[in-house]
Amino acid sequence: MIAMKFIVREIIKEDIEIMHKWAQDKDIAKLSDANPNESFEQFSSRYNLYFNKNSNDGIKLFGILLDEKLIGRLELGIDKKNRSGSFGILIGEKQYWGRGIGKKAINALFNYAFIKLDLNRISCDVYAFNKRSLNLMKSVGMKLEGRLRQKELINKQYVDLILFGLLKKEYNGGEGND
Repeated sequence: MIAMKFIVREIIKEDIEIMHKWAQDKDIAKLSDANPNESFEQFSSRYNLYFNKNSNDGIKLFGILLDEKLIGRLELGIDKKNRSGSFGILIGEKQYWGRGIGKKAINALFNYAFIKLDLNRISCDVYAFNKRSLNLMKSVGMKLEGRLRQKELINKQYVDLILFGLLKKEYNGGEGND
């Protein structure tokens, strides 16, 4: 088995084109809030706001890289007043789905959130039909906190959102989260 170099780093402008390609993928769009009909100009304008250092205070965007190739992204919304955060993850290169990369990336994000930012809690919501993400949240130690029934309208059907949370005192540094 060949070891691959795994890195989580802040998103850079050069990542936008690849992330737009992922957003155009119908399989990815149905599992995320991506709009496959959004033009590159519309898509990039949202991300360009992030690169304006005055406007990204409450959000951090990270790229997930394997052997220096961008394969996914993490987003962390930060509420400094309440020392809490919410996150989302997307593995955009589908050949890496189900390989444990999401778990590694989330544990890196948890270390950043709980250790560097000193957040007290972190949360994530997942579409009820997204079994892979539901299992991922459990595997990283997140606790089921609730269900928002018929919360989002996707393809003319209402879907439930499953809410997960993790407190700093419950996080064990990524060790033994199975």
